Amino acid sequence: MPRPKGREPRIEVRRHTLKDGTVREYPCVRYFDRDGVRRRLRCGTVAEAEFERARIALEGAPAPPVEAQGRMLVSEFWPVWLADARGRLEENTLNAYEFYWAGQLEPRFGDVAFRDITPRAVSQWRVELADKGVGEESIRKCMVLLQAVFSVAVEWGEATQNPVSVVRKPRQGRRRAITVTEPSRVERLRATMLEADDLLCATLTVTLAYSGVRPAEALALERRHIRDETLLVEQAVSCGKLKLQKTGRVYRTVDLLRPLAVDLAIWMEDKGIVRDDALLFPRPDGGWWTKDDWDNWRKRHFHRHTKTLGLGTPRPYDLRHSFASLLIREQRASIVDIADQLGHAPTETLNTYSHVVREHRRKTPIDAADAILAAREGSTVNGVGRGREA
Repeated sequence: MPRPKGREPRIEVRRHTLKDGTVREYPCVRYFDRDGVRRRLRCGTVAEAEFERARIALEGAPAPPVEAQGRMLVSEFWPVWLADARGRLEENTLNAYEFYWAGQLEPRFGDVAFRDITPRAVSQWRVELADKGVGEESIRKCMVLLQAVFSVAVEWGEATQNPVSVVRKPRQGRRRAITVTEPSRVERLRATMLEADDLLCATLTVTLAYSGVRPAEALALERRHIRDETLLVEQAVSCGKLKLQKTGRVYRTVDLLRPLAVDLAIWMEDKGIVRDDALLFPRPDGGWWTKDDWDNWRKRHFHRHTKTLGLGTPRPYDLRHSFASLLIREQRASIVDIADQLGHAPTETLNTYSHVVREHRRKTPIDAADAILAAREGSTVNGVGRGREA
């Protein structure tokens, strides 16, 4: 029989703070069992929680006519799922899902009824995507999206089961070791940018490389975040709007290396940034950067300079590996402290940088600031490598 109003199962995200300050999040389903006792079911992912919520809800809901179950086409249900997801997911995630829907899901399953999609059909679709040259990470995201659509369809009574949940997805994670951009290469980039009178590009590049912040976090920095010895990271920019950090933490602090502190002081003086709430890297109109702004900067400015030096078209995001490498070379901070400054779990730090740790654990420690200054001394291009600091 149907549950009393107000006792429907619901999803909540619980946070658990570890001893090292790392915040772990996990979704769970809160519900009342048949005896009226309130229960909590812990799940591994939001998609799993949605499926369990739908399953528990259906246990106490009147079953729809058998002949009506699963007849709806996936394309007919897509707007329903999208409307439901807008209240739960970030704009960037929704944009990515709409891209995968239009490119991979709709052509294959848009005109197929839910009841006609089997685990075998999903498995064959995965093989078809791989044969077309779609990357494993994109395939995984496509399958996650289809599974999420089925979860809500089960909850709404438009499907009786989720066939995607039993099909193996490509493994998530890095397949190759990260390549660290050495301070000498960062300084060559900086010198080239200064020679081209591109102070914004030079300052943003060293901010990413010498603080370890993510691009979205760098673009959200304000004058008040620059302190004497540390950089305060408490927000990020997404699609021209503010959001929390990627991991959901309220804030973290990062060691402010002396060369970066000097570069930021020069930038703020050059741009007249005085107010505590003033943005360090605003748009020309004073607002937050949008995705188009970032893409234009990356392609028209950053990559123009990297190509000049024969470095190809690297991701600006990967510059944060330089900061991690500098901390590892110092041999002062623990893995837990490095992870805290980078804004992720210690296990992620070990998975990403274990080869860097092994490379430097028997070498003489090198102060991070000294390593940067030594590289800066040797990267002068036509006398402009350090000219801004004079």
